[in-house]
Amino acid sequence: MKWLCVLAAAIAAAMLLVAPRPATAQAPLTESPITPGFWSFPARGTTAAKDVAAACADHFQIRFAEGRFMGLKAYRGGKNVLGRGLDEVGRCTFDRDAQTDRCDVKLIHPDGSILGGTLQMRYTFDADKTLKVNVTPKMITDSPVGNVPFDAFPVRCPDDTLWGILNDAGGPAR
Repeated sequence: MKWLCVLAAAIAAAMLLVAPRPATAQAPLTESPITPGFWSFPARGTTAAKDVAAACADHFQIRFAEGRFMGLKAYRGGKNVLGRGLDEVGRCTFDRDAQTDRCDVKLIHPDGSILGGTLQMRYTFDADKTLKVNVTPKMITDSPVGNVPFDAFPVRCPDDTLWGILNDAGGPAR
């Protein structure tokens, strides 16, 4: 009978060792992970330098210390010349309790029209620690079509990469 108790204890211990454990909770953020500097928000997670450079060349934000930002988007002009245009301005405020950034934003369209509203940005990290943001737009508009939540994967644009992008902004499009 004693050996039966030992066997049962051994089986229980083995089950505890191989049983799946719950994922450890992400530590709460104390501030926004989007720090001052140059940022891009591609729709897919990327860490490869050429993919980060491509995302930054298409669109990037300049983030300032107090939460203000401005976004510049690439566009093609006459004779296939690449240029940049201001396409958004705003300010984000981080809420520690909600673990979100609330951003007041103005989207500036190529025709000069401006669309205002807010963005709620909730941050998470996936299994390989890639930063992911779920964005819920609440733009003031007649149609809720543009207010569909979406995911983005913020990447910091390296200063040297961005300098090269801006320094080449007036050349022919590639």
